[in-house]
Formats: sequence, structure tokens, C-alpha cells
Amino acid sequence: MWFNEADELNEIFKGYFPYYLLLALPIFIIISPINPVGASHEFPVYRMQQYDLHGVPHGCRNAPVNLEARSLSSWSTFRHCVVARLQDISSNKFREIRAKAGALLVVLPRNMNLLSQEERKVLMDLEKDMLSQEVFIPVYFSVWTPELQDIVDDVTNSLLTDEKASTAAQALLHSVSANGYQIVINTNKASPRSDVNIASIQGKLSGYGIEDKLPTIAIVAHYDSFGVAPELSFGADSNGSGVAVLLELARLFSSLYASTVTHARMNILFLLSGAGKLNYQGSKKWLEDQLDGVEVSLLQDANFILCLDS
Repeated sequence: MWFNEADELNEIFKGYFPYYLLLALPIFIIISPINPVGASHEFPVYRMQQYDLHGVPHGCRNAPVNLEARSLSSWSTFRHCVVARLQDISSNKFREIRAKAGALLVVLPRNMNLLSQEERKVLMDLEKDMLSQEVFIPVYFSVWTPELQDIVDDVTNSLLTDEKASTAAQALLHSVSANGYQIVINTNKASPRSDVNIASIQGKLSGYGIEDKLPTIAIVAHYDSFGVAPELSFGADSNGSGVAVLLELARLFSSLYASTVTHARMNILFLLSGAGKLNYQGSKKWLEDQLDGVEVSLLQDANFILCLDS
């Protein structure tokens, strides 16, 4: 009797294979060494900047992300967020990701100081190429951490693939043994800001004699840094060193101009302008304000202009 009932149950499973699969699948998941919802990881990310210059859009145009994480070798559609190290991304790969993927998460090198000059040049060229075009997918950067490195390794070595498995057993094995990560970035939709003002800081040392009849030397530097992600732009060489030189020159000439013996018959103008890497928009605005002002332009008698752009 028991054998007859077992045969009847077996016939039911043969006729309805999908239901049999649903019964077997939880068993495979339970005995699998990897828990598909083991944990969540939080880490700060920095969005690629966006701006319009002379009506031409540049940079990232999107912000929210809720996509499956894939490596450079396994992603295939707009449903995937590509997770990769900065060193592994070339300009050609970025263009392909920009055109077909859903998002990009870039992990920065562990120590930038250990990169060779050739590697730095490649990364600088990549940064320039990223900002030279309009990017419609969200692009984020993250600082290296051991936990994030583990995620990158898991995604890179994962068995997840969009290629069709040769057998049903192989497809089932891939589905329960692959490491799956979902990249979620909850943020508002990117929108342009209309309240941005470019500030300039100026100072002047008047020469010995009648100020309006003396020639002028202008020393100019832009004070802001620039990079593919604004929060990661430290700006030591662009343009912190230029600002430091300008301030030191102002200190030295202030001491010289304090004495009648070393007080030159020359006005010296010091200017710190903003938006230096955006086609020097801060300097341009300052010049326009001077030319449109009621007072005589400070530069109408300028004999020499020194730009400290390191």
C-alpha cells in the first residue's frame, strides 16, 4: 500500500516538474554555504560632479541607484551597477559602461602615493575624459576600505552570469552559490543649482606717489580645487600651492612697502578668484565687474599680470 502511494506521488512530481523544483530549491538554499541575505554594508560614496559650461553639459546627470552589483567582466545590461577599481577602468571601458550599464561605482586606490607616474597620468587622462562628456548614468566614487575590497573581490569572483547554463542543474547551482549584492543609494534626483555665486578676494598695495598715475602689477591665483568628484578634490597642486605663493608674496611686499626706502613706485594688486578650472570664470567675472564699475578699472594701467596656476 505504501509503495503504491509512493508511486502515485512520484507520478505527480513527474507531471509537474516546476512544483518539484520549488520543493527542492529551499533545501539547496539551506545547505548552501553562502547565505543569500547574509548582511548589509554601508560606506560613504561621492557623486561625480555635473556642470554646464557655456551651455555645454558635463558630468553625471543622475543620482539614485538600486541595482544589482556586477564586475567589469560580468555586467551586460542597464539593470547592473558596475563595481570596479579605478585602476581597472580605461577610457574605452568607461564609454561602454556609460552607454549600456545602469550605474558605476568606482573604488579608489588604497594609497595614491604608491602609484607610479605612468599610472597617475593614465588616471588623470581618464578623469579628463570622464568630465569631457555628458554622463546619463549615476557615477559614484568610494575610498578604499578592507570591507569594500572584500565586496569587490566577491563580485569579481562571483558565479553570477547572464550566459545561459548548459544544464538545469548548473543554472540551479549558480543561483544558490553565487554572491549577490544590491547597490542602493537613496538620494534625491539631481538638479541644477541656481544660487551659486563665484566669490573673489582682492587686496592692493599702493605704490609710492600718486596712485592713479602709477603702473600696476597684478598677481592672480584661483583658490578652488577641481576634480571628478568635488568632495575628493584636495587641491594641493591645483591650486593650493599657487594660493600659498600669492599669500607669501603679499606678506613680503607688505613688509617692503612699509618702509619709504623700499616703497616702489608701482601698485601691486593681489587677486584670488574662483572657478579657475571652469575656464577661469571667476577671473572673467571680476574683470567684467571692474570694467562695468563706476570707479576706474584697477587694471587699466597694468604693466604685468602674473598667473599662479600650479
